[in-house]
Amino acid sequence: MSTRFGRAMERLHRVGQARLADSIGNYVDRNGAVLAQELELQVDRNVERFGEGHTVDRVATISALRSLIQPLDRKGAFVIGTETLHIDGIADDDGHLITFYVVP
Repeated sequence: MSTRFGRAMERLHRVGQARLADSIGNYVDRNGAVLAQELELQVDRNVERFGEGHTVDRVATISALRSLIQPLDRKGAFVIGTETLHIDGIADDDGHLITFYVVP
């Protein structure tokens, strides 16, 4: 059973994602099987990611509603048009909205 605050956060992310999404794509597992279709996604490019040795890399991130990408495959990918972006790690996850680092 979720808390009142948790339900409010879920609604906030659901409404925000509908407004801020700039792409529609599919979520696939590591073998290419489609797990979720026509997801509203936020794609951000040139995001700073701090790497080993205090280096700063420029990467892309994709944000999606966590409830729509079940089961979660950390080696999966997102297909947007003809571009496939493979999950490289998790940048942020609050239980409702998850942001992945992705690579082509």
